[in-house]
Amino acid sequence: MINGVLDQAQPFGPLGKGERLALDDVGSGVFEGYCHGGRAQERAYGGAVVGQALAAAYRTVEDDRSVHSLHAYFLRAVSPERPTRYASDVVRDGRSYSVRQVIATQGGREALTMSVSFKLPQPEGSRRQPGMPDVPGPEGLDDGFAFRPATHPLRTAVECRQVPDAVGPDEGEIELGEIERFAWFRTVGALPDDPALHACALAYISDAPLAPTALVPYGEPRPVGVVLASLDHAMWFHRPFRADTWLLYACRSRLAGDGRTLAYGEFWDREGRLVASVVQEALLRTRE
Repeated sequence: MINGVLDQAQPFGPLGKGERLALDDVGSGVFEGYCHGGRAQERAYGGAVVGQALAAAYRTVEDDRSVHSLHAYFLRAVSPERPTRYASDVVRDGRSYSVRQVIATQGGREALTMSVSFKLPQPEGSRRQPGMPDVPGPEGLDDGFAFRPATHPLRTAVECRQVPDAVGPDEGEIELGEIERFAWFRTVGALPDDPALHACALAYISDAPLAPTALVPYGEPRPVGVVLASLDHAMWFHRPFRADTWLLYACRSRLAGDGRTLAYGEFWDREGRLVASVVQEALLRTRE
């Protein structure tokens, strides 16, 4: 539940308790929340900002409508030390679709702008999708967040199991090759049966490994002298899912240049269903 206070006795992790996605209602479609640090502790983790912005949009739509897409631009860094304010404006409420525009500000300065579209469920009908990548399941795989401190908020909220031997270009072929990595993700602990919270949790998770796929040629996960920062973030939600069960995140970086990189991501459940797609552009450059 994004809006409510949860029973602390239940086996919910930080996201289930609302500690990462909780917002205070300050009135007139405006909400406030704190975002924790990311790779640089003085800068908020982008997935937390996206997840909270989506939560703010959800707070202003009818309960029977679910998010199907979001498009966000990161305008400036957010500090974890101060609250971020999210203003969710009604753009349109149609018979089947609703659109919200969310502006995140800190200290009176715009930090993120996001358009979010919601829709009523439709009859199942036929579905078409590609086959799921053929990779090992999460059991027995190494912790993909082992490079982070054990107390890092992202690591305490999300489990990651890295698939080994990811496909990527050989040394000397970086300029032409595609870099591909796979990892399994789920929240730490259970989440309530609230589709809105599961969508916000997936938005929260989606930012962590996507753009860093481009860092493989530089010695990922923390190369020295390389600057990486998200510029924009888009997601499409294809079908219902649970973020507290293992989801495979297939991340691909297909090009880099002009100080930027573009990455593509797909979330798959263990039944082989494609549940969400992500595209992100990020600043990528080496320091002089």
